[in-house]
Amino acid sequence: MVLDFVKKVFKIEYIFIYIAVIIIFCTAYFKRVSNSLMRRLDSDMFLIQLSASSESKEAANEAQDIAGRLSEDYEPFTHFDEALRESLDAIIQNIQNGTPSPDETIAFQKRIHQIQSRLNLGYDSILYGSLILVAIAAFVILEKYFKNSIQLEHLKTMQSEQSNLSRDLHDGVAQNLAALKIYLEKEDLPKSKFYAKQALNEIRYMIGSSAIDYSEDFETMVRDICTAFEANFGITTKVYIASDRIFALDKSTAQHLMRILQEALSNISRHSDATEVEVKIIDGIDDFRFIISDNGRDFDESLVGTKKRTDSVKHYGLGNIKKRAELIGAKVDFIHKGGFTIALTVTNSVR
Repeated sequence: MVLDFVKKVFKIEYIFIYIAVIIIFCTAYFKRVSNSLMRRLDSDMFLIQLSASSESKEAANEAQDIAGRLSEDYEPFTHFDEALRESLDAIIQNIQNGTPSPDETIAFQKRIHQIQSRLNLGYDSILYGSLILVAIAAFVILEKYFKNSIQLEHLKTMQSEQSNLSRDLHDGVAQNLAALKIYLEKEDLPKSKFYAKQALNEIRYMIGSSAIDYSEDFETMVRDICTAFEANFGITTKVYIASDRIFALDKSTAQHLMRILQEALSNISRHSDATEVEVKIIDGIDDFRFIISDNGRDFDESLVGTKKRTDSVKHYGLGNIKKRAELIGAKVDFIHKGGFTIALTVTNSVR
């Protein structure tokens, strides 16, 4: 537990932020102290110049007090500048001798201000550098967040696909095999052959559906799935495509649409008693319509998405279709007229 906490706290992006915050506070502190010394220097130099032009004993004593702390106060500015150090020593010596030089103090003051300007520029550069460090850390955090979100979405999709596969095995293959066992025990050969063929068709279709090559264009994938469906279940399947938008679909939308098509065809094969299926893709003004219809029997739409009623398992796949449509921002309609039709209106799908 402690190790997990340490790993969480000392991630590289957080270390960047910690360092940046420390640098910002230290730099702000030293800049404030330095500027405070400059203001004090201006005041001291002004008093020294006044003492040079005044015969007041009080002004002279004040100048002596200033001389006593000048060396210590401005040692950081003169430490790496020997000439400036000598100039400061000369000013202190003159004050102690009672002969302060206004010109010398003004010259020293100008040089100190030049140094302070360069220091402020350095402080500002460090502050901007720290902000860049924070920006880098924020970018890394956001990148990891979005990557984790994408990975989580992929994981959810995989789990959903596994759940769908398990359900298909249970609703299709398992039920057909159970029926096969019953009719074999009854020695009813025609029905045994029928359910054996149904189970084999289901398995073949599921294997083919799980091996979609998403590098193919969308139209080719649709036609391949419909061809496999017709070959496995003997249900006539017609494909009509009049769309230019499908050639520029983003990958996520294409994947969800393919899964919707598979789900719809799987439902038709198991529950509709249809002999013919039509798949149409037609462009609209700013969208396109993806329509899957059959000539089979109808059902009670109130069962879609429920799990409690007796026949709801038959139409659980339609609940999945509705969820996938929501993920890609599509509108889905279930139409009961001369069979059953699933009509999706897809917008904002072009990459």
